[in-house]
Amino acid sequence: MILFGARSPLVVDFEETLARKGIALAASVSVGGAARVIDRTRLIDLAEFVPESGAEFLAPAFAPLRRAALIAQAEALGLIKAAALIDPTAVLPRSIRIGAGSYINAGVVIGAMSMLGEGVLINRAASLGHHTVLADLVSVGPGATLAGNIHVGAGSVIGAGAVVLPNVRIGAGTIVSAGAVVRKHVPDGVLVIGNPAAERRFNPRLSSLNVEDGE
Repeated sequence: MILFGARSPLVVDFEETLARKGIALAASVSVGGAARVIDRTRLIDLAEFVPESGAEFLAPAFAPLRRAALIAQAEALGLIKAAALIDPTAVLPRSIRIGAGSYINAGVVIGAMSMLGEGVLINRAASLGHHTVLADLVSVGPGATLAGNIHVGAGSVIGAGAVVLPNVRIGAGTIVSAGAVVRKHVPDGVLVIGNPAAERRFNPRLSSLNVEDGE
């Protein structure tokens, strides 16, 4: 397994999950910025990286825009997106469907009949209720709670500790800030904050929830 992009603080959680699952880490590739890794013996700068044909990778970045860019760059080098990486401490139903390149961190609990797209990231101790649907490249922060029958559009971010009440639809490219309580549908491309969550104008490319630290 190759971790492509090693500057996000989240890369160390990927390393720990790989270790707990007994999956060998071939290398962590540094793609701009200072690397934040545990095992520096396997750290390779992008300029010196020679990918092996058919090698599998994951992109350890929380921000959807950053993760999408890393995935595109890795695939352009001939790397293949790995199957989902799931921490062994996570609790998942038999009925779940998970797309390639996704990551489920420690302590996550997901309800029955849920569906996750490709490149989804669910951080520590988040809880997703039954029939939850996360489209491609959604990020869910630590301790967030999504009640039953939630649909989150592609590239959206659910911040740490946010709560989304049952039967709510959240649009694509939207950011739910940390600690927000979402009680009704949210359109595409907005920022919602507070309790109850209210819309604010923002530039998603400049938001601190969608730009990786150091970028």
